[in-house]
Amino acid sequence: MTMLVFGAIAVVFVLAGLGGIMYIDHLFATSVDGRSYAVKGKKVETDDPFVRKQFRKFYAIRVAYSLTLLVLLIVVVSYVE
Repeated sequence: MTMLVFGAIAVVFVLAGLGGIMYIDHLFATSVDGRSYAVKGKKVETDDPFVRKQFRKFYAIRVAYSLTLLVLLIVVVSYVE
């Protein structure tokens, strides 16, 4: 039974992680709509300071979201009996 609970937790957190990061990326793309930029890994290539500022902001949100999910995963798993 414990294996099923851990499996369900794993599926939920993988979906929440991927879906949340994709949603945050979508919000970034809509916030800089119409401006030219290229994202290469952790860097953005652009001459527009607004795009750089938005990229830093949304990257920080991504990191905070990931750390929140990690802490939440540890808390949830610690309560499994």
